[in-house]
Amino acid sequence: TEISAGSSVTLSCQLYSYSFGRVSCDDWIRSEGIQLFWVNQAGVKLTISDSRYQESADGLCIITVNTTLLNEDDNR
Repeated sequence: TEISAGSSVTLSCQLYSYSFGRVSCDDWIRSEGIQLFWVNQAGVKLTISDSRYQESADGLCIITVNTTLLNEDDNR
């Protein structure tokens, strides 16, 4: 897919582990104190106040972020 300014991009991240056993991923991640989140290029956690990014989650083990690329993103 060609990406350029004005293109909408969606990224998803899903945690997989062989440690789940008979415990659901959400229960396991809660018990281990793990948190999945998106960060910007500077490594700063994205927040709701950053209107460029729309984040969603399907439970605790799958997170998605959507944004529309700007010229200054330089296709990154």
